Amino acid sequence: MVHNAAIGALVRDLIKATAKTSSEAQLEQYKRAALRTLAESQSSRINQFHVYARLEGLVEKARILNNDPLADALHLRLTELSSRSDKWTPEVLSLLLQLSDRPVHNNKVEDLILLEPGPSFAPLTWSDIVADDPLDNQDSIWDNVDFAGDGSDEEEVLRTDISDSSAQTPDSSLLDDKRVEAQLGDLLRPKDDPALHLIVDAQFWRPKARVDSMEDPEAGKDHPPELLLTESQIIREVIFMLLGLPTTVFDLDANERLVVSAGLGIRHVSPASVIHLLGNFAKIGDQLRIVRRWIHRETLLTLEQTFQAAIETRLGDLDLSLNEIHAQFLKPRTETVPSLLQVYSEVYRRSQLMQQTADILMSLKPVRPFGVLECLYEKTCANQSIGNTDGYEYMAKLFFECFQAYIRPVKSWMETGQLRKNDQIMFIKENQDEVPLTSLWNDQYHLVREGNDDLYAPNFLHVAAMKIFNTGKSVHFLRHLGYEGRRPGMQAVADPIMTFENVCNPADLGTLSPFPELFNEAFDTFIASSYHSSASMLRAQLEAKCGLRRVLDALEYIYFFRNGALSTDIALKIFQRIDHGSARWNDNFALTEVFRKTFSAISCIDVDSLDVRSTRTIGRGKPHQARRSMGALEDLRVIYALPWPIANIVKIESLMIYEHIFVLLTQIRRAKYLLQMQKLPENRSLAMEKDLLLIYGLHHRLLWFADTVLTYVTDMVLLASTIDMRLKMMRAEDVDAMVAVHEAYISQLQSQCLFTKQHGPIRQAIMSLLDLTVLFSDIQASYTMQTTLSTSENMQTKQHIIADSDSDDDEIDHYQVGDAVANSVSDAGLSNTDRLKSMDDTFRKLHGYVTAAVQGISKAESGTCWEMLATSLAVGLACP
Repeated sequence: MVHNAAIGALVRDLIKATAKTSSEAQLEQYKRAALRTLAESQSSRINQFHVYARLEGLVEKARILNNDPLADALHLRLTELSSRSDKWTPEVLSLLLQLSDRPVHNNKVEDLILLEPGPSFAPLTWSDIVADDPLDNQDSIWDNVDFAGDGSDEEEVLRTDISDSSAQTPDSSLLDDKRVEAQLGDLLRPKDDPALHLIVDAQFWRPKARVDSMEDPEAGKDHPPELLLTESQIIREVIFMLLGLPTTVFDLDANERLVVSAGLGIRHVSPASVIHLLGNFAKIGDQLRIVRRWIHRETLLTLEQTFQAAIETRLGDLDLSLNEIHAQFLKPRTETVPSLLQVYSEVYRRSQLMQQTADILMSLKPVRPFGVLECLYEKTCANQSIGNTDGYEYMAKLFFECFQAYIRPVKSWMETGQLRKNDQIMFIKENQDEVPLTSLWNDQYHLVREGNDDLYAPNFLHVAAMKIFNTGKSVHFLRHLGYEGRRPGMQAVADPIMTFENVCNPADLGTLSPFPELFNEAFDTFIASSYHSSASMLRAQLEAKCGLRRVLDALEYIYFFRNGALSTDIALKIFQRIDHGSARWNDNFALTEVFRKTFSAISCIDVDSLDVRSTRTIGRGKPHQARRSMGALEDLRVIYALPWPIANIVKIESLMIYEHIFVLLTQIRRAKYLLQMQKLPENRSLAMEKDLLLIYGLHHRLLWFADTVLTYVTDMVLLASTIDMRLKMMRAEDVDAMVAVHEAYISQLQSQCLFTKQHGPIRQAIMSLLDLTVLFSDIQASYTMQTTLSTSENMQTKQHIIADSDSDDDEIDHYQVGDAVANSVSDAGLSNTDRLKSMDDTFRKLHGYVTAAVQGISKAESGTCWEMLATSLAVGLACP
């Protein structure tokens, strides 16, 4: 926070100095915009190891080009800078390197004199020295002293040559103050110079026979070794090889692997044993060469750069350890006897963990840049399982160092809800296309999947990935609701304290606690605070600002007839428009006005968002067609526009099920309305006695069926499912859980209300039974009119009803009436008694089919609602 405050103050001062305004409001606006730009700008840090490598390269290049003064000056200042550097030093040095132009050729060491204070004393010259102490060699101080009189002839010759060259008195011409520049030609020696031959001959392990045997390694297998070395000499060569230096004992084959050179051996040791032991050293050297090559490869990924730096540090420790072995066995001590076997034991023990690291590097795949974390995690668990305490601690510490680099973009995502640009290892991607606000939660960001549908993230993070994903999405969603940055209700993501000491607690827990459990517990604690705070704040905003509960209440009032009085009023107005024979009964504007006016008394409903439409063209067909089948009501669509935040939870596809349920409830009420509006005939004449029995029985069974289906849909399905959905919605942790709860709720309603494809025949049979109420109401009306009208009027009315039935036969298929009902309608030549018998038979067949089908579903799904519906339908089937 102090760092952010300091940056904010500096930005404000900068804006105040540059902007031509004195308004505090504008200054604050400019400040927020500048801070937002700084926060959103994503720039990777400079690789400090690469910068220092380039500087060391400049030092080496200067020495190669015989510019030692420049090399010494640069090296001296790099050494001084190492004790004064801070976190911005690599960036400054990188900037200077990018601005430089051929620094080795264009720089002049003399320019550094301008930065130094003037000398307080005159420079010392040879004239001053000779004047103070003449070089007259009176004391023979320039004579060469023979410290080893019994030395070899070669040493004597070499010493004589050096003595002859160094015993010469400096020429008097060199004693002046003039600087003499050495010529390159003076430093070169001809090929046949005796001094060069002395140096080559001193390299005793390179005789001519040795060179010839190296050219043909197979030639020395069946012959005794041509060069016998001491163990001390071979130990030195082995250490050099392990340090990555070129040696004579080991060569590289065509596959760039180390092999033992032919033609060498150790006195009193069999050649096969020497070759086998040195081959084991070569295997270790191959592993170390893999590591050395990998740490010098170019990479732009922060995770791999961190891994390279961590390995380089450990490799440096191993090199120091190898130097200690070198010093231990090669120091001239009488009590120390060099042993190649003991060196191998020490080297193998100290390099074993680095060999495990080489195995990790060999198993890495370029397509999975985070694979290094998975390998380190597995190695840590493997070492713990076999009781390798050193390996467990080594790999765990290496894992946590790399995990710190991986967790930084995750932490940024959880805090800001935004992704870094060109992040190649993050398992979350942003949709580049424009996403509507109604699908912001599901479509703006998505999880990245691999070819086998696995999450593009380390295996040990798959469980927590969804919480990380939802935490950032919650912050992003809150930003669109008007919340910029972190608010008082949201907690900041804790700084990653995922270290070996904090997670594994070796001092308290030891090494027996399973590493996966320790890691999962620590990581869950790391993300828990941010996840719960962002999720709870988003839930609160959806309730308070967006009105989630009010919208759910509104959907129940509109589609589920929660207020029976208002819903009945709307249904009656629709039925009356249908029964009056108006060709414009489904007029969009008229029906919308009816709905809005009726529901205006409900506070949770936004009547301006309510709209009613008909999929069938107004006035198409004949006026009486709409009243002949329940299918006419399926043309109605009641649309309620949801606020965009709620539309991310209650999806548009779910509203289709709401509309289907509304139509179903309206159709059932339509059937009850037709049965209840007609009065039963009171004429008890003997001629109509059989017809009256059929009318009363069919009326009772149809009304029983309509009441049973209505009770099942409203009480057993809608009421029970809605209460359960509301409870689960209150307990949901985040928006994803809320969406899942509502989708499960919609899926349950779709199944239990028979809207699925597998329940299609049952629903069709129920619609056919409801259509029977329309036909039955026509016949019932004809009998009612016979008791009040004259015979001529009765005949005219009957003919009118039959004519209506005949005229509508060509349109009846549009409403998908059942086959049995369609046959009874189309057969207009039958008498009313025959029609009643046909309806009764049709009802019994369809009712029996529905009852048996529901009983089968009840046994298969074991649902309480299905069992109660099957029992109620069975009771209705037993009615006389």
